[in-house]
Amino acid sequence: MEKRIGVLTGGGDAPGQNVCLKTIVARAAEHDIEVLGVRKGWEGLLHYNPDDPQTFGDNLIHLHPQRVRDIDRMPGAFLHSSRLRPDAVPHALTPAFLKTSNADSGAQDCTPHILRVLEHLQLDALIVLGDRAALSYGAQLTPRGVRVLGIPKTVHNDINGTDYTLGFSTALGRGVRFIYELRAMAASREEIAVVEILGRTTGLTTMLIAYLAGADRLLIPEAPFDPAALARLLVKDKASNPSNYAILVVSEGASVAPERAREYLPELSRLAHARTLAEAIAVGETERVEQRILADVTNRDEFGFRVSGMGAVITEILENLTRQRMAFQPLSYLIRTGEPDGQDLLGAVNFATLALRLVDENQFGRLVAYRQRDNYVDVPLEQVTQPRGNHNVRDFYDAENFAPTADVLWAAKV
Repeated sequence: MEKRIGVLTGGGDAPGQNVCLKTIVARAAEHDIEVLGVRKGWEGLLHYNPDDPQTFGDNLIHLHPQRVRDIDRMPGAFLHSSRLRPDAVPHALTPAFLKTSNADSGAQDCTPHILRVLEHLQLDALIVLGDRAALSYGAQLTPRGVRVLGIPKTVHNDINGTDYTLGFSTALGRGVRFIYELRAMAASREEIAVVEILGRTTGLTTMLIAYLAGADRLLIPEAPFDPAALARLLVKDKASNPSNYAILVVSEGASVAPERAREYLPELSRLAHARTLAEAIAVGETERVEQRILADVTNRDEFGFRVSGMGAVITEILENLTRQRMAFQPLSYLIRTGEPDGQDLLGAVNFATLALRLVDENQFGRLVAYRQRDNYVDVPLEQVTQPRGNHNVRDFYDAENFAPTADVLWAAKV
């Protein structure tokens, strides 16, 4: 073999990722390039110990066309995936051989170990098929001599430097179809249906799905909401519908406005922090725990992600306000698992082909991208660490009416 490259997938699953991986392996074989797959994203490199050969099989796999010949027919990530970043590894998730004797519960920067592993593996390039967090860590390694190439893969379509990310198109279509199906159920039961879709930190995909599916109301992470105002509008929506139902779409990271959250502490604490609150009351520390709950429903958890799964909490709050039973249905994972549509099939193959072309030309520190005016291009990988320009989700959201504006279609870019 003339060259050896590594490939890893990081972040949430996205339709088309296995098609992209299969194409990378096929194109590499055509150019006599060896491909080493890294299991579970950056976590695979973290857990591989060069001093212990037995850790190789658990974290790395040799890939060739026969090994990946049918992976384009399955959902999920063939190499498996994770959201872990080696520069901030929680103590509980740090491999035993990397833990320092005086380590506490804080995060540990294991980047020196990652650099050692990459040098040991003697990779000519590392292709990162990932979301913004996974790609951003790859961008940090570029100035340190690691030859990284990035492929944008996320259903959120929120990576700077590209107008389109792999998996975004399929997620839109599946989300709309699921809401269409849930309409029939909501109508037959004459209820308000609360549909939770993906989106911890950004509501773009959720907003587009809600708009295209004709949902009545929408909640996104960028705009904390007033439950009472939302409840009044939903009751009105239901009453004005000849079939006596309404549809509310909720991003999993939606949150109650901080100034209103204290009114709903009973629901929030019972569903998310019941045990902690009970213990606090027993020792007279209710105020401290209330502040923690308020922070949890408006900010991020210990790993840097927003509190997810808020759909169930929001449903109970709305049921108590409206005195009506509601139907709750989370769709977050189902959005990610569908067969890639035409756009994502083309994107997967073209991204992979362009990445292998860059390997052949010895160009690294690049992100393969799609831009409306330029078609498929490559841009500096460091662009992924910057906020996405001229793309403020709140600009396309009517917070007073909990609804996307008609201009939201321009935010899709593709």
